Amino acid sequence: MNEFEKIKKMYDSGFRCIRYDDTKDGEMCIYFKNFENEDSKAMKVTDFEEKMQIKSFIDQNSMK
Repeated sequence: MNEFEKIKKMYDSGFRCIRYDDTKDGEMCIYFKNFENEDSKAMKVTDFEEKMQIKSFIDQNSMK
C-alpha cells in the first residue's frame, strides 16, 4: 500500500492533517491528529507525484 492509500484510510478512521512541511527537492513531513481519541501520527513522503496527490487530497478535505 502506498502512502496516499494509507492517508485515505487514516482519514476514514478520523485522522486529519494538522500540518505538512514540504521541502523543494526533499521529503514532505505530514502530521495527523485524531481529535476524537487524541492520537497523533506522522509520516514522510519523498516521491514527487505522491506528494502532489497527497497535497491535493488534504486540500480538498480540509475545513476552510
